[in-house]
Amino acid sequence: MVGLSVNRDRENIQDRRKARLFGPIVIMTTAGLAMLVFLAMFLVMRFDTVAAEREQRVVENGFNRQIREFDAMVVPQVTWDDAVAKLDHKLDKRWADLNLGAYLYTYNGFTRSFVVNPQDLPIYASVKGERAAISTYAPFAATVESLLPRIRGLEAMRPPFRRKAGGEDIITQPIQANALARIDGTLFAVVATLVQPDAGKVLPRGPRAPVAIVAMPLDGVMLKAFAGRYLVDDLQLVPDWPTGNDKAAVDLHGIDGARIGVLRWTPRRPGMELLRQIWMPALLAIALLSLIAWIVVRSGAAIFSELLASEARSRHLAFHDPLTRLPNRAMLFARLQPQLAAIDASGPSLAVLAIDLDRFKDVNDSLGHPAGDAVIQGVANRLRTLCGTNALIARLGGDEFVVLQRDVGRAAVAALAESIVSAVRRPIESEYGRLEVGCSIGVAIIEHAGVDPSEALRWADLALYRSKEGGRARVTFFEPEMDAALRNRRSLETDLRDALHEGALHMVYQPQVDRGGAVVAVEALVRWIHAERGSVAPGIFVPLAEECGLILTLGEYVLRRVFRETGHWSAVRIAINVSAVQLRSPGFAALVMRLVAEAGVDPSRYEIELTETALLGDDPVTASNVEALKHMGFSIALDDFGTGYSSLSVLQRFSVDKIKIDRSFVAALGGADESEALVDAMVKLARALKLDVIAEGVETERQKERLVSCGCREFQGHLVGMPMVVRELATLIGEVLPALEPTPAEIRLRA
Repeated sequence: MVGLSVNRDRENIQDRRKARLFGPIVIMTTAGLAMLVFLAMFLVMRFDTVAAEREQRVVENGFNRQIREFDAMVVPQVTWDDAVAKLDHKLDKRWADLNLGAYLYTYNGFTRSFVVNPQDLPIYASVKGERAAISTYAPFAATVESLLPRIRGLEAMRPPFRRKAGGEDIITQPIQANALARIDGTLFAVVATLVQPDAGKVLPRGPRAPVAIVAMPLDGVMLKAFAGRYLVDDLQLVPDWPTGNDKAAVDLHGIDGARIGVLRWTPRRPGMELLRQIWMPALLAIALLSLIAWIVVRSGAAIFSELLASEARSRHLAFHDPLTRLPNRAMLFARLQPQLAAIDASGPSLAVLAIDLDRFKDVNDSLGHPAGDAVIQGVANRLRTLCGTNALIARLGGDEFVVLQRDVGRAAVAALAESIVSAVRRPIESEYGRLEVGCSIGVAIIEHAGVDPSEALRWADLALYRSKEGGRARVTFFEPEMDAALRNRRSLETDLRDALHEGALHMVYQPQVDRGGAVVAVEALVRWIHAERGSVAPGIFVPLAEECGLILTLGEYVLRRVFRETGHWSAVRIAINVSAVQLRSPGFAALVMRLVAEAGVDPSRYEIELTETALLGDDPVTASNVEALKHMGFSIALDDFGTGYSSLSVLQRFSVDKIKIDRSFVAALGGADESEALVDAMVKLARALKLDVIAEGVETERQKERLVSCGCREFQGHLVGMPMVVRELATLIGEVLPALEPTPAEIRLRA
């Protein structure tokens, strides 16, 4: 019994909660249905009102258009050379009977036609197409006299008629005036038109011409045609404004502005007509809506609960990373803004730690994305353990994390960052085996107000970039000089783009000599003389070009320039440096082939210098490009040999033709004996593989002697030849220099 009582109480509580929750819904639903009915009635009435207003405008504009059409009907009969001859030069009443009275009555419905002479006196009259006495003009005299001043004014302003050369017709603008007038109880539309020539073969006799006046009664025939044209029901012409709301009307005014009549009609009511047609379906629709509302209320409790749960999940997903359940970028910015605003001169500082994983891409590429997800989750858990609840940890995406730490000193932040580096370095045990990554950290400590969240993260990213640049697995604090260095780098990048676009870089060539000092080859080297910075070292702008995506453009520029300057040489080989980025570009070999064809050079006289790192791995694009270059006739030289991951497989797989002993080994000659042994081993390796060998960076005679004793036969360095411009080199090797336009860089060098 107690259990039943408890269940009953629980049900009562639930019922009361449902009543509190859904009672307002029932009320709002009922009110909504009533509002819907009210809105429908309001829309019907509004629709009828708008339709009536539109119909009124249509009738008003249509009547004005009708009067203008009356004007246009008269023009062809009055603006005519024959009209000037028959009405102005000499009145021909028979002509007037045919072309004014009878014609305008028969075809246009004008019941009255009159002509007044230049002295504004009536000289012709016609009633319903038949010539009539001049006395029939009298009822219309007052209206005509009010129109004639305007006609005569426009006539006086009209320029004189002149016959055009070549017999061309003149262009005559009609001069007309119209008015509505009530005459003998009938409302007439009266049109006065000046008699003028059209082709100009017959010109007016004097400065003033006759005026033709026509009048059309606004009778039942005209009103019926007008009503049919504009779809107006029950159109009538009445003397006064109609009474009642079921009629619409438009005032008609005489020339003095007074009302002389009213067009009255029964306006259409499309809203009420539509309502009469759909009241039964509308009733059924309201009943259906009521049923739906009842069903919604009945099942609303469960739906409402599900919606609340779904909303909570959506809110959580909007501000959290689904993989790690850490705050995402949106929540980071939402939290960072108030924390930065709370900083003042005496308040707490804020440390922003930007964390980026090292070697994460290797895990993703080798083991797949599930293994990468395991690494991300493991790193997130370690960050939670190290940072505790006082710090905000967020994942920005990929392998990037951010930690916000308030009110801590530089030493504490450094200790926390080093702890994170050590913790992330530890292997992560997973179903994919032991996963090993590292991390680099950039730290920005914000100690003053007014810093934007994006700026704070940018500072931390700058410090992170410096950690990556310095060898990774490091912690770097942001310093203002980093921002200045980045701005300088961006400025230099912009200048490099401009220099490539304007052709402001130039080439120099360093000789490569044999034991006797004869030049057997040259290496093409690109140089940049900046207008403000002076000489910019290749070690600066070439890596910059690789980072900012300009290396392909720079490489094309070098190839095009070298082929242009040396394409006609035959005595020496020319070596051209190609970066790993160029070699990994799918279209590189095709680009070289196109440039060779454009310049018309022999590829067998050119040597492509590659670094060992460019040939590492099994990149099919690199192998394809090297094979294509060899097929075209280029020889391949391995630059900086001995400094990278030198292996016999690289030399054999890519069919290398020459190796260049790096300058670091040459510089060590004369010191420890092992340096000479290393050089001797390289030379013997090259001889065994039937490869040419050259030593670069030869600066002293002692170095050259030791290289000769090791068996080296070709040398490059300041001792045997400095880099020189193409004109100097052509003189040195006895080649004829073609006529070349100087580049902007060469112009600056001469200056």
